[in-house]
Amino acid sequence: MIVLMLAVFAALIMLEAPGLVKKKLWLELTAYSVLMLIAIVISVLYLKQVEIPNPVKNTQYYVQNMFEFLFGFSYD
Repeated sequence: MIVLMLAVFAALIMLEAPGLVKKKLWLELTAYSVLMLIAIVISVLYLKQVEIPNPVKNTQYYVQNMFEFLFGFSYD
């Protein structure tokens, strides 16, 4: 299953990256590469059944505290 997933990612990279290099869009190529690397790592971890933390919980905690600090109320 991991081999199939990596093959799909490789196909996506082969479709997108040459156009970015040809147009010399280096910043976009860097952003694309970083995002693809993150997606590959998360996908492999998911297939290996590693517990991936939910980023929404931490974001919600910080947003709630920010609202309480800035506006003086909680929206619980």
